Amino acid sequence: MPRKVFYATLALVMLLSLSACTVFKWGGPAKAAPAPEPQAEDVFRQGEDLLAKGKYEEARKKYSSVKERDLEKSYDALVQVRLGDSYYEEGRYAEAEVEYKRFIDMHPQNKAAAYVLYQIGMCNFKQMDKPDRDPSFSVNAMTSFASLLKNYPNSPYEEEAREKLRIAKGNVAEHELVIGRYYYKRGSWSAAEKRFKGIIESYPGAKDEPETLYLLADTYIKTKDFDSAKSTLSVLYQQYPNNRFAEKAKDKLAGQIPVK
Repeated sequence: MPRKVFYATLALVMLLSLSACTVFKWGGPAKAAPAPEPQAEDVFRQGEDLLAKGKYEEARKKYSSVKERDLEKSYDALVQVRLGDSYYEEGRYAEAEVEYKRFIDMHPQNKAAAYVLYQIGMCNFKQMDKPDRDPSFSVNAMTSFASLLKNYPNSPYEEEAREKLRIAKGNVAEHELVIGRYYYKRGSWSAAEKRFKGIIESYPGAKDEPETLYLLADTYIKTKDFDSAKSTLSVLYQQYPNNRFAEKAKDKLAGQIPVK
């Protein structure tokens, strides 16, 4: 099991133990705990052992059985998380996402929500396709990671979420550039301009921003919008002076812009 999931599980178990303390009576003569709680605890541990061994379906059966024994509902939140984890570890990301989202719906204020939101992002991140394919998973990953960073600042997953968000954004930006190039090659200048501007506005600093700026400037020239071409070239030169597209823009485009 990845170290990240292990530590997250450890934290969840600690949280659960704190909430479960009210079930037992401390101080005074030792008394036997009510039957449902120890049974639920034992079954849950069996599920954990099975999950660690990669026996995912058997583990899920144990987790589901915990719900039947846990009359105090002490394990509800943790079991729901572990159901999602079991599918995630098995590589069944769509089903994992369903379980994680069910947790968010059922326990929106639970302290494990940050972890679960990160996992929802990862379910989509793991399924991201090439830039010339459907960007839905990349967009969904962006949404989850951005929500995590906004709603749970300084969480243990902040650094990883920020990096995954950067990658997902880059993937969407590349997808938009693929479409922009298509319109550009076809001479559909208005459609190309819209895509290029959208990339620059929505995904600033994307890996292919120099090319996007170059193509946008050339699109402006094609439509004789020379002022916009000049300002776009200025941004390209200033931000990426040593990039090949800045040099290419000088050679190809400078002479095509009329001097007032």
